[in-house]
Amino acid sequence: MRFQSGGRVHASDRGPVLEETASQAGLVFVSRFGRVTVRVAVVGASGLAGFAVVEYLLEKGIETVPLVGSTGNSWRLFSQGITPQLVNVLHPDGLSRALGGCTHVVNCLRGDENVMLQGTRNLVKEALRAGATRFVHVSSVAVYGDRPAPGAAVESAMPSVEKGGYGWIKLRQDEIVQRTAARGLKSIILCPPNIVGPGSYFLLEILGCLLRGELLLADGGSCVCSTVDARNLAHACFLALSEGSTNGERYFVTDDERVTWASIVDGLRAAGQIAARPPECTLEELRRTSEERAVPKPRLWVSVKHLVSDDVRSALRKDPLLAKIDGALRAFVGGFGPQMEDRFRLAIEGPIKVPRKPGDAKMNVRLSAQQLRGVWHRCDKAKVELGYRPICTFARSMAAFSRWLQSTRGMLEPDWSSRKILFGYSEAEKESVHQHI
Repeated sequence: MRFQSGGRVHASDRGPVLEETASQAGLVFVSRFGRVTVRVAVVGASGLAGFAVVEYLLEKGIETVPLVGSTGNSWRLFSQGITPQLVNVLHPDGLSRALGGCTHVVNCLRGDENVMLQGTRNLVKEALRAGATRFVHVSSVAVYGDRPAPGAAVESAMPSVEKGGYGWIKLRQDEIVQRTAARGLKSIILCPPNIVGPGSYFLLEILGCLLRGELLLADGGSCVCSTVDARNLAHACFLALSEGSTNGERYFVTDDERVTWASIVDGLRAAGQIAARPPECTLEELRRTSEERAVPKPRLWVSVKHLVSDDVRSALRKDPLLAKIDGALRAFVGGFGPQMEDRFRLAIEGPIKVPRKPGDAKMNVRLSAQQLRGVWHRCDKAKVELGYRPICTFARSMAAFSRWLQSTRGMLEPDWSSRKILFGYSEAEKESVHQHI
């Protein structure tokens, strides 16, 4: 960002004067892109990140082309008087027309696996063909896995994800962008953690779990949780339009604060007027619970156990020949004595399953298990190479979310006492009364 004092400022360079810079007497913001016409296409402009980018770029006086797959979720744009352009990223021809004349592309694409992968392939191909000078791809720290290694505090760590999950899809997107960067499309990848601020999907999910009593808080909420306010991410996208590497390197973009789960939960309880505290457990108990709930991978031994299980063998014994084979095998195993026979049975059928407590079934283990990530992603690289500094603190972000929540749900209106039942407060208040007895 450059400033100049006095002199003539051309119309193409004029933009809104930010409050924090206006106090610098005589200084007027001048576009970092000089006299060059800049037109930025924002793909996925109706999402939380995409809308924040569009809003921020327009505030900077940059011509912006918001691209959306559907107007169904575009209320934020329309509420600000912004008309998005419909485009199907799976149709290259339409995408090519949408990118016509755009000098930069910011990819905040969301959707199913096909949309995110094939859509990104089409997007980078058409951006390269259109002669875009920079491609900014919004990825995620999820490419380092659900339980990242300690080394994932910095970008140079090796990505590690299981196939099929969100992190795997984002990693495949990164690879598509990096391959196209090698072919000449100047690209940069930004990796945000959990996005917070007004309308945050992450915060709304936690809020819902708090209302339903589904969140397990480990070790009093002392676990670290990497966050980034949507405005901070938008600011980083703006910087990435002209700064940083162009070969598809990753940059962590965070609030640069050591936020804990306790601070998030306390902030949401205050914002949502929730009296009940979430149930607590130790970190080790949460780890065991999450591992038990994990879907087992297909294994050869599991298949063998299934084939020799009582249900399968009883079905096979209907065949006379197979019945004789089964009888011979049972006699062979019985020859080793009852103790060995019990050991074979235990190995095949496993130990007796003890039913869980009814309360355990309602816990959102997937969300609670995010506390096990245990890595605070550092944004030092973005600070050095992009000149990034967060423009919004975590405290301001949570305060903004609180105001947004109270406004959109009518929490300050006279009829809130009856309206709050629609948002699940009746069950939460029952839990609160129960806890105080």
